[in-house]
Amino acid sequence: NFVQQFDTANLRYPTPEEIQSLTVVKEVWKIGDRYWKYAAKYYDNPQMWWVIGWFNKKPAESDLKIGDKVLIPMPLEKILEYYSY
Repeated sequence: NFVQQFDTANLRYPTPEEIQSLTVVKEVWKIGDRYWKYAAKYYDNPQMWWVIGWFNKKPAESDLKIGDKVLIPMPLEKILEYYSY
């Protein structure tokens, strides 16, 4: 048996100018919310949950409290381009 380990991704945060070029949807964190649910709703891909966590600078859902604003950057293709520079 083996363990598969991945390198840590080197992602950069978008500049203010890049953020202005995005559409940012605001949600209010409530009981039962999950990043993967937002990703499924807005990106049609629950595996893209990490994009929302990274954009909000709160990579873990445990960093959020009920009532916190969660920003969802769109379109997905554009934010992924910004992260990959």
